[in-house]
Amino acid sequence: MDIIYRYDPHAPLEIDSPETPQEALDRLAAGNHRFATLVERMQNVTESPDESESVVIPVSPLTMGIPFVSGHMLPQRPYALVLGCSDARAPVEHIFDCGANEIFVVRVAGNVLGLECLGSVDYAVSHLRDSLRTGVVLGHTGCGAVTATVDMYLAPRGVTNLALRHPVRSLVDRIMLAVRAAAQAFQDSGMADELPPEEYRTRLITAASFLNAAVTAFDVQREVRDLVGSDVGVAYGVYNVARSRVSALPLTDDGSSTPTFGSAPASADGLTKLAEEIAARLRDVDRNQQTVYLS
Repeated sequence: MDIIYRYDPHAPLEIDSPETPQEALDRLAAGNHRFATLVERMQNVTESPDESESVVIPVSPLTMGIPFVSGHMLPQRPYALVLGCSDARAPVEHIFDCGANEIFVVRVAGNVLGLECLGSVDYAVSHLRDSLRTGVVLGHTGCGAVTATVDMYLAPRGVTNLALRHPVRSLVDRIMLAVRAAAQAFQDSGMADELPPEEYRTRLITAASFLNAAVTAFDVQREVRDLVGSDVGVAYGVYNVARSRVSALPLTDDGSSTPTFGSAPASADGLTKLAEEIAARLRDVDRNQQTVYLS
């Protein structure tokens, strides 16, 4: 299989920026669909090496962040702000099939909103408001920070070393709200009593990953509205590392019926309802498919 990056010097160079928050989200969603489709095609060729094909990806100075004239620096004009996790398996630009100068990326373990990250968000919203249309908090399945928080919640005596490590504890403290909300939803649905301990832990990690992204999106939304009102929308999503897809809810099928992004909860009741919806979806996941859908 050949993946070819092709530059046509005669093709028109156009800056097509989204005009509304929804257009910006739609563009990110379309980019993730392209990325996931490319990954799927590569996997198909790997499984059936006799089937060969070529994929041509057009590139231009704009998509590569290269100035048109030597010595000239392009102005910064991202249409989206993405707060993601530092995990090496979740490269934001690849996930959304974005080129240079399209998204302003802030990455920190657990995609939590500490003061340093808040400063970056504040800068993007305040100084790039001419082009910025949306903000997205992007979590991912199998997050180490979320896993550590779930383990502390389930067996606090077994992870006492975290209590003595202030940098790690600062991440865990911020994620614990999402873990507790997920655990309460599991308890209310009866799932906490139905599942074996290891399956309960696996699904709790997944649920907490979604709720953590949603909680952080709520915090980002509040900050954004204080600065620029409702001109910049805020959403959340979780990247499924095994499936290469971003979704607002856990994937329980091929992902075609699940929205890519969800709106940030507007209140505590909104967070509770989201936790209940996530618990209901995870309850239906076949035990034999846990690796595919929850990893």
